Amino acid sequence: MMMSRTLKKSVVAFFMLTGTSYVFASQVSERCEIDQEYQSSHGTVLCETSSEGLVAVEQKGKYGFMNSQGKLVIPIKYDDVGIFSEGLASVEKNNKSGFINIQGKIVIPFEYDRPSRFSDGLARVRIDGRYIFIDKTGTKVLDVDRYYNLNPFSYSEVFMDGLALVEKESKQGLINKQGELVVPVEYDLIDLPFSEGLVVIKKNNKYGFLNKQGQEVVPPKYDNAVGFLEGLARIRYEGRYGFINQQGQIVIPIVFEEASSFSENIAKVKKGRLWITINKKGEENKKR
Repeated sequence: MMMSRTLKKSVVAFFMLTGTSYVFASQVSERCEIDQEYQSSHGTVLCETSSEGLVAVEQKGKYGFMNSQGKLVIPIKYDDVGIFSEGLASVEKNNKSGFINIQGKIVIPFEYDRPSRFSDGLARVRIDGRYIFIDKTGTKVLDVDRYYNLNPFSYSEVFMDGLALVEKESKQGLINKQGELVVPVEYDLIDLPFSEGLVVIKKNNKYGFLNKQGQEVVPPKYDNAVGFLEGLARIRYEGRYGFINQQGQIVIPIVFEEASSFSENIAKVKKGRLWITINKKGEENKKR
């Protein structure tokens, strides 16, 4: 996935670096589209806020990178760029993508389409109409496209914690780096990433939790669930909220109209018309 590039005038601020006028995008969306008059007046446009110490810049439809001191360290010559991740960034020339390191050296040649960022040492790319995973040398290490459709709107484009999402016929599962199916493709949702070793799953419109070995630690039986924080997860059942531990035991009764997740050992909950704070034993916090 190449970097997203929309720059709205409402989110830009101006600053000077090394005598050159730049436009800084505090938030980037889909395309870095600036009318010619605006662009010619303000020169180079920054299209990404931070990327392992480097900032992507655009000038006259070409892209490069500068450092935090405003020095151009990778020339503005690419048709598109991705963000740096694990020391590499995708770059595009003549409708093909490769990868460069932070010194600007091409380490993976321009052979691919639709590259993802590197994660867990692998990146997903497309070649000859197929999706594969390559390592940082460009070596093909995994081809799962013949079996599964990778969902481009999910974490499927990257491995996280050694696992990647796969999808088939609107059902999701997880594979490891060897392409082995760790979690069967039978869930309506696997809400990556893992949090405290567990991930929210949805099946038959009910929610539960899986561990990294693919075991249902908490079978799907709740109306909703949020990932674990500080050892507890917020769940909803029959219109009420409570909390479970990582063994699936209910440790704070499902009695609240609303509830937040725990932060610094405290959660906000609504009981009746009142919002109160509780500790991990479910006791009301009396401190004001």
